[in-house]
Amino acid sequence: MTTLTTTIPTSFHACVADDAISKVSRLFNATLDDTFAELFQNARRAGATQISVSQIDYPDIGPVICLIDDGPGLHDPRDLFTLGQSAWDNDVQLLEDAAGMGFFSLAGRRVRIIAQKHGTSQSWMIDAEPDSFGGAVPITCSDGPANHDGITILIATKANESYAAAANHAARYLPIDVMVDGVRIERKDFLAGAEHIEEWNGIRIGIYERGPVGFRNNETVNFHGVTLYGRLPSLGQEFHRSYYACLDVIQCTDLKLVLPARKEIVENAFMGELRAHISTIFYQLIKAAGPHSLSYDNFKRAKDLGVELPPAAMRLRVFEPSHAESNQNGYGKVETINPDDVVYVSDGGAIEEQNLAFALSTQRAETKLYDPKTGFEGYDWYDQLARVSVKGYRIIGDTDTTCVAPGKRHTMTERPDKLEIHCTLSDAPHTEEWTLATDWLILGEDDWGLDEVDIVVTKSSKATSADLVDFLERALFNPSDDVEAGSYDQQQRWFRDEAEDLAINLLETSHEAQINAITRVIDRELYWLRRLDQIITVNIGKGRIDVSGLATQQETAAE
Repeated sequence: MTTLTTTIPTSFHACVADDAISKVSRLFNATLDDTFAELFQNARRAGATQISVSQIDYPDIGPVICLIDDGPGLHDPRDLFTLGQSAWDNDVQLLEDAAGMGFFSLAGRRVRIIAQKHGTSQSWMIDAEPDSFGGAVPITCSDGPANHDGITILIATKANESYAAAANHAARYLPIDVMVDGVRIERKDFLAGAEHIEEWNGIRIGIYERGPVGFRNNETVNFHGVTLYGRLPSLGQEFHRSYYACLDVIQCTDLKLVLPARKEIVENAFMGELRAHISTIFYQLIKAAGPHSLSYDNFKRAKDLGVELPPAAMRLRVFEPSHAESNQNGYGKVETINPDDVVYVSDGGAIEEQNLAFALSTQRAETKLYDPKTGFEGYDWYDQLARVSVKGYRIIGDTDTTCVAPGKRHTMTERPDKLEIHCTLSDAPHTEEWTLATDWLILGEDDWGLDEVDIVVTKSSKATSADLVDFLERALFNPSDDVEAGSYDQQQRWFRDEAEDLAINLLETSHEAQINAITRVIDRELYWLRRLDQIITVNIGKGRIDVSGLATQQETAAE
């Protein structure tokens, strides 16, 4: 038996397999967006000053997209169909890293090119079948019409393609004119609306204020008319304006795009320098603007980049309790604080926060708390603020006192004499207790309904049932999005009805709660039936309901 051995050389070079060309149809996504982007770039690089796009019926091909440029034509048609061979001059190669792959965005299509022979009045006619780009079918080349200027590309159409929209999209930021169906596309400045623009290493950097909805769109880089998303820095502040950046590449040899589709930026050392420079611009703009609310980490980052900033302004948001229905949550007012102000550190949710907020509202002296901002940790003024947190509830009755932890239930048979919220007030390095008297409490876990919590009201409470219903709605009502649960308005009405019965039962008696439930039904469902001068009597007995006093149809008609 003969054993074949293969000798592996001690060194060898990377290469491209012969059958790699058969896979070119997958280098691009085969959409007109990609195709126009690549063909427009080729025309611009070649020196064209105008491109025309239309759709026509062409003899022996049928419906085609017709793209015409006024460039100088071709030196050698084979350059178009040689993957990876770029025939551009050295300046274009250096500035744009042209890869010789863009024309293969037409792979899978029937294409005819009529191209002026560079520097002559003659032309070539080049025909490629859908499989020609992969090497399976030969490309034919013959003499074209005389006196043909520039390059005309005829692209067989596919069903449901919107060539006009794709051409308009590709032409937005191209630095040459594009006509679509005879109409000149308005050329746009990619950095329009920028608050600040500066040029750095051949790139125009535009800085924008970021609003509450976030980024303007996903296109942050314009590479000679090709737009893409680039991972660029943004900088947020708590209470002041925030910033993001866009790039308009002019002449930059160091910014490279991932080939062939050029929809990503190559991560290299230059990108690190670029991002650092953008961040420096952010901090310089913030310094010029005056007071800021940067996180402490960003404050230190600015210093590392050579921008000396003062500490963040002493401003925090006034505490506003959260609601069980998160869509109802609001934001407290942002205020300048003093060193003796207090930050509320919540360990709970809507129940704890609504309990605390109500207790604060009943105090004789106004007690204002502020929301924490963990991003400010590290600033001396913030670290020195006192913190308050709820540690438990105390229920004081005639003979005993019960302590209940937040989130726990405690069922009462009688209304207590007093209710207290026990907090700890920490002001490094000291900690002390802080007690708030209150008229009512909800005891139990968040995200549960009226049946799964306990509601406690003091004997001396002057609260009305309407007050308590509003409080319960804020702390407990969270509508379901299940289609079988009823509409939002229905769920809210059902909750408030149940809460009203419960509140009257707590504040008055169960008998009054029953009367209220009956009155509510009559008022909502029956009251509209009576005339102003009528008194209707409804008797509910065993097995029957008698109604008297309701006008008959004849009596109503006689009037």
